[in-house]
Amino acid sequence: MKKLLPLIFMMTAMPAISANKQYNAGLDNSSWYLSNSSPIQCTLEHPIPQYGQANFVVKANKKINLDFKLDSKRAMPTSEVVQLKSVPPQWRPGAAPELIDTVTFHQQFDGYVTTQSAWRMLSELERGQYPTFYFHDWYNNNQVVSVGLSSINFNKSYDEFNNCISRLLPYNFDDISYSILRYKKDGSLLTQFSKKRLKMIGDYIKHDKSINVILISGYTDSYGEIEANRVLSEKRANSVKEYLSELGFNDNKIKVSGFGEKHHIADNRSVLGREQNRRVIISIEKEDI
Repeated sequence: MKKLLPLIFMMTAMPAISANKQYNAGLDNSSWYLSNSSPIQCTLEHPIPQYGQANFVVKANKKINLDFKLDSKRAMPTSEVVQLKSVPPQWRPGAAPELIDTVTFHQQFDGYVTTQSAWRMLSELERGQYPTFYFHDWYNNNQVVSVGLSSINFNKSYDEFNNCISRLLPYNFDDISYSILRYKKDGSLLTQFSKKRLKMIGDYIKHDKSINVILISGYTDSYGEIEANRVLSEKRANSVKEYLSELGFNDNKIKVSGFGEKHHIADNRSVLGREQNRRVIISIEKEDI
């Protein structure tokens, strides 16, 4: 119970709307812009004078997603419980602020809001409200400060942001980072399914600049001569490399190997087993960020 007392005190002591110091953009310096607009990520940014930067990010994914990040020029020295409210603009006198969420800003990290609460922030901005964070600021003798997002000049950029979201790919890096392509007997022609898979990979990697290396490994079944199978496995792997290179991906980041009939994953005595062994494996790695 003792551990809960400081948290309860903070929640009850925090004023409903007033703050000793306020950070937000005004009529003359409120700007919103898309800093990233691609099929794999959409980023909507908003500078907050004297405080830092706010941004909303949606990434290519099968699931609905949205992350908000409040990036301060100064690191958060302690973890703080933060109230996020929708505050009416000054030209709506008498309108009361509404609580959106209560979140925690963690020590040494940027402030984050995710999923539904982040979408609510966008909805409030769209209707002219100011999503505003209230917390005790260690740099200001633990006085309550507010950091707000201005809805001035928001709607045009928000429309562009939504247009970007509508063009996002319905899959992410994890979905294409490891793939197995299948081949028809005695040839380097892909199956229809493998062609679709390779197109997915191509559509993604040409937009992701953080991809560091693509490893392409070719294999065959055990029918035929050993050397001929090795050559065929290299031909299969190189055809994939050529396809990715045509998309503009850096050749130096593509590593090709042909293993022939080595490293079987199924029994070569059956038709299905040989079909599984005729394959190219694509493994994609990202830089550590």
